Amino acid sequence: MPKTLKFIQVAINLCLFICLLSKPISGFAQEVKNVPDAFAHISVTPKVFVLSNDIDVPTKNGHFQGVQVINSNGRDKLLISGSSSSLAYVLQADLATQKTEKLIALMDEPFRHAGGIQVSGDYLAVGIEDNIIKTRSKVRLYNYHNDNLAKALPNLNIDREGEAEKQTSGAVGLLVLNSNYLIVVSNWDSRIWDFYAINPEKQEQEILHSFTAPDNWAGYQSIHLLRDENAIYAIGFYSKEHISYADLILISDRETYDPIMKKVASKAFNTTNGVDFGSAAGVQVDKEGNLHIWGTQNKASKGIAVNKF
Repeated sequence: MPKTLKFIQVAINLCLFICLLSKPISGFAQEVKNVPDAFAHISVTPKVFVLSNDIDVPTKNGHFQGVQVINSNGRDKLLISGSSSSLAYVLQADLATQKTEKLIALMDEPFRHAGGIQVSGDYLAVGIEDNIIKTRSKVRLYNYHNDNLAKALPNLNIDREGEAEKQTSGAVGLLVLNSNYLIVVSNWDSRIWDFYAINPEKQEQEILHSFTAPDNWAGYQSIHLLRDENAIYAIGFYSKEHISYADLILISDRETYDPIMKKVASKAFNTTNGVDFGSAAGVQVDKEGNLHIWGTQNKASKGIAVNKF
């Protein structure tokens, strides 16, 4: 592409993103008054409970990958994404009864690896990749208010293909911006973060920016987007030497698009009962505007340990 045309395209992308940021938020928005303050006040000691599970969840060559809370028909559900040797899936549990309810098969091999997930607005975003060849992946949005998630029918699909490890999608973050959304997709070990503006209803998608992470950043298992009155942030989850961590990263100001991508805080958490942020973790903003972190154990069993911070 000639330099002049490339500059014009970048300018269009930036204007689009600025317009998205300036719009009001509605729905399940992952917004708090002050993200750094909310992050600082998350307890590092969890509430622990165990999900009763009678579902045959595939575990060979895979593990749980991401966790999110949704409200469906007035009941709180826990969604847990997972990978296996043959199937990418989401396991759904009811939090009131603390029992698993159903296994949703998203895709079969070679797209056997469903990574870190996030819910925002009406949608669940999940990256599904070929984790063996590592040259292709799909980022999919599912409306969880109707049967689209239950039937694994995506409302929007982003196809990614390229050099090994470059276009995978191990962690996906989603943030509603009125009728539009910001989505971040990180590749293998979260070395490159790709930001997209998307509109599921109009089937529109536009890549905005690609960021190469510094060598000293972790290979995040899950990446979640949040925002407050001033800025957009990401929280990245990982584990190191059997300790679970969350890093808070400043993405950009709220009203302008000038990528900052600066790590501003980090916390270690006292996970218990085999829960590990290197397996599955995720954020929740509750009805009172409080920020929580959820995590699960590595693999499915008759009893699935969950930590809520």
